[in-house]
Amino acid sequence: MKKLTFLEIFIFVFLLNCFSFAQESQPGDFTNVSGNWDLHYENDYGYSFTFGKNYKAQVILYLNSASVIFRGIYTFEDKGILRINISEMKREEKVKNLNTHGAYKKAKSSYFLFNCKVIKEHNKSYMELIPLQIYIDGNTSEGYFEPLIKLEKKGK
Repeated sequence: MKKLTFLEIFIFVFLLNCFSFAQESQPGDFTNVSGNWDLHYENDYGYSFTFGKNYKAQVILYLNSASVIFRGIYTFEDKGILRINISEMKREEKVKNLNTHGAYKKAKSSYFLFNCKVIKEHNKSYMELIPLQIYIDGNTSEGYFEPLIKLEKKGK
């Protein structure tokens, strides 16, 4: 019987670790996006996306000393292409203890279109969003979002 060399054992253990840290990725769809997804930076910047099982969506942009809240309905146009049709929005002059009810302004011709992917790695779920089209009141508004947004799922 052949004895295993140190190099063979090292390679085996290395490959085993590679597979255990592998990430599972799939296009976003109705089965994997529901819930709360957050990305927060220093100085109160960041994003919060909430997708309900009733197709309602809420997007909050944290802008240091103010927040912009968008509400609407979400759907998937193609495999992994998330569309959020914005029906109302408002600005809050704070980033903590937001009032997400009442005082919204109706939005016209407003929607967000993202390439959406859900990733599971290290027992956590992440959503990667790449903005494709951002329209607010009929105007293109690409500056609202980064080129790649990686949100972490909060709760269950």
